[in-house]
Amino acid sequence: MTDNFDGERSGALLDERFELLSAYLDDEVTASERQQVEAWLANDAAFQHQYRQMQKIHQAFPQMSVPSSQSAQALSTGVFGKIDRQRNRKLAWIGGGTIAATLVAALTGLSGLFGGNNHQFQFAASKAKTPAPLMLALNDPILAMPAKGEQVIELPMSSPEVNAD
Repeated sequence: MTDNFDGERSGALLDERFELLSAYLDDEVTASERQQVEAWLANDAAFQHQYRQMQKIHQAFPQMSVPSSQSAQALSTGVFGKIDRQRNRKLAWIGGGTIAATLVAALTGLSGLFGGNNHQFQFAASKAKTPAPLMLALNDPILAMPAKGEQVIELPMSSPEVNAD
């Protein structure tokens, strides 16, 4: 927990030193603050490095060109126009893809009607044996039911006795 506090405190000190250095470069510090910054510059290499970087920025800033101003109306028109163009471009791609897919599907379907190769669906034709008709024996069973204690004889389904006409 102390590490976090020390980290926050050191971050706050760095922010304070940065702000003080910025004010020093703008010549907006008191005499005691000026002495503090000059003491840091004399003793701290990292602070000297930061000073040189900020001094370069401070010197280059006035030489930067100011962008031409335009009205808020013109800016918003430009932004919303770009958004509309992007949306229209996206819709054109989607619509074009849909039309292309429809044409491919239509041409594929029509090629079967007008093409030389007339492809028709064919189903597998196997000449299977005609199954034996279903026979119901309500009063007279085909096989005698075994009585209690008699031996049960199981016949396979493909046996001629079962499928006999």
